[in-house]
Amino acid sequence: MRKHTTRPGEVNSTGAKIAIYSCLIVCSVIFLLPFFWMISTAFKKPGAVFIQPMQWIPKEPTLENFRRLFEEFGFQKYILNSVWLTAVNLAGYLISCTMVAYAFATQKWKYKNILFILVLATMMLPKEVIFYPRFILFKYLGLYGTMAPLWLPAFFGDAFQIFLMRQFFLGIPTELAEAAKIDGCSRFRIFWNIYLPLSKPALATSAIYIFMFHWNDFFGPLIYITKESKRTAAFALMYLKGSQDVQSMMPMQMCAAIITVIPCLVLYYFCQRYFIAGLVVKGVEK
Repeated sequence: MRKHTTRPGEVNSTGAKIAIYSCLIVCSVIFLLPFFWMISTAFKKPGAVFIQPMQWIPKEPTLENFRRLFEEFGFQKYILNSVWLTAVNLAGYLISCTMVAYAFATQKWKYKNILFILVLATMMLPKEVIFYPRFILFKYLGLYGTMAPLWLPAFFGDAFQIFLMRQFFLGIPTELAEAAKIDGCSRFRIFWNIYLPLSKPALATSAIYIFMFHWNDFFGPLIYITKESKRTAAFALMYLKGSQDVQSMMPMQMCAAIITVIPCLVLYYFCQRYFIAGLVVKGVEK
């Protein structure tokens, strides 16, 4: 029988793979250490938080911190506020951005390219630059102190989401739309029955970006929310410091952080294949 001879290239390739995977494992452990510490602290008793040497696995795990978080602090109402606000922003951005992107990608009208360049130009403006004019506008409209400034702009589109959807729409064969026109379909029906079903990867990618931003948004609620009952989960985390000692409040803070991060992990886990497809499969500008 022929003996298998190991080539020098194969040895080097194996050694390189071992080195790469070892490096990735070490980096993963380093990045996950704060997450492990957060989970460990959430199940510790207040007196065991700063014990030296550190206890990565609590000797006496407890769920008392979660009970206090919901019963004493009422964290569930802030979670509901975040859920409502994120859902409205998701609906607003997906509706407005897809329709605008469809018009830019498929319709022919005067000054379309110039207007699209102006839309892209807004991406160059830092959010801090447009914050003050937007704040003055909402205060003049009497919406300061409400949740309206946090969801109303979603129904007027976003430059990045419009660009992302437009590029994907450009990659859809125009023959499909032309065949639908021959069958008597209106522009909206072509958009609803052809373009949207074929754009699931791009829609999922946009949804992940929108969800992550608005679920974790702290700056917006900090500026516009003045009532305790309207606070979001990310904003309420700041008030968990309270007037009590750090050792007593730290486990509750970690419990709230775990509850806040779970929806992001679940969303990415179930939508990651759409997310990757949305990054790989891009529309090509004509």
